[in-house]
Amino acid sequence: MKPSDMLRPEYSSKIVGAIFIAMGIYVLLFTHYRNAGLASVFIGVFTALIVNQRTVEEETAISELECSVAPLHSLLSDLNIEGNGVLVPPGGNLRSTRVFIPAGKEFGGLPDLYDEMTVVTGDAGRVGISLEPLGKPLSLEAAGRLGMKTSGIEGSREVMGMLSHGLGLAKSFSVIEEDDNIKLRITHGTYGDYCDRLRDDSPGICQKTACPLCSAYLTALSESLERPVRIVTFDKEDEHVKYTLKVLE
Repeated sequence: MKPSDMLRPEYSSKIVGAIFIAMGIYVLLFTHYRNAGLASVFIGVFTALIVNQRTVEEETAISELECSVAPLHSLLSDLNIEGNGVLVPPGGNLRSTRVFIPAGKEFGGLPDLYDEMTVVTGDAGRVGISLEPLGKPLSLEAAGRLGMKTSGIEGSREVMGMLSHGLGLAKSFSVIEEDDNIKLRITHGTYGDYCDRLRDDSPGICQKTACPLCSAYLTALSESLERPVRIVTFDKEDEHVKYTLKVLE
């Protein structure tokens, strides 16, 4: 059974602090033990405002996210995989979403992809690797919590809303259709430091396949549109992560 959010330190500390403050005010107003009342209020304020640490679960989650990216970055580097990733939803020979990463920067179109295929060979610009997106489990969790599927750009916004506010992956997001492209902006919160550290340790990973957090948003977009979505550009500005995406035919 999943523990209640109210048991997490950042919430339970505020509850305990409020109890101490209430007790202190009662003692101050209705008894002669003023020192005890003042002490209780002080303890309550300290507990509510100062004790506000991240949970062990969050720290463990960040470690797991980092561990999933590091070996993938090493693999892509060893194979000299340089292209921008393409999220490919289920359909045809695919039963599950994949991310195709061309070997070179030139993109010659999508090759035929299969579930069991990892190394992809074909014409120029269609050689690379095909992997399950790092954010697929997160996207599945968000879609499952919604309980119903809505297609199109609005459907992607619903899943992204669950990713942001339901799972707490980001402060906010925006999805804007602009000419032939889609602009996706994600404003990080709790995982902002992780995002910065990841780019330092695994340069280029954001446009190749994206970390588990951003990958979850990209996966949700591709699956809702039911079309392949290619990463065109990636940029980081302050706390905002920005993707320019191309929907392929």
